[in-house]
Amino acid sequence: MRGVLFAISGGFFLTLQSVANANISSAIGTWQAATLTQLTGFIVALLIMLLVRDRTYREMRHVKPLYLSGGAFAALILFSNMTAVHTLGVTLTISLFLIAQLALALVIDGRGWFGMVRRRLNVTQLVGVAMMVAGVVLLKW
Repeated sequence: MRGVLFAISGGFFLTLQSVANANISSAIGTWQAATLTQLTGFIVALLIMLLVRDRTYREMRHVKPLYLSGGAFAALILFSNMTAVHTLGVTLTISLFLIAQLALALVIDGRGWFGMVRRRLNVTQLVGVAMMVAGVVLLKW
């Protein structure tokens, strides 16, 4: 249940962040907004880490270089998201983001990429993605 609550709150925060970033980028520019968002995210994460007094940060030097790309991905995500919100609106942007996330997640699970446990894909999952795509088409129509 805890995972479900975190997933739902993450979805809420993604939507709120999309709206806030789109508004910020209208005022100061897209890359400037992405920089500001990354900076404030870093500060909040750093403060939380210091408050919980978790000393495992010392193990950061052992993180595989491939996984360090997450921050770079975040900058590209922010830019893509802000640009899409300006062009498509919040609802369509989030819908397409979710479909793209789900499609890639199915591939990652199915192939066992990035050290994930390999899981068999089934027809039900593919039908679910197709239904989401159909829902976006209906939203856009």
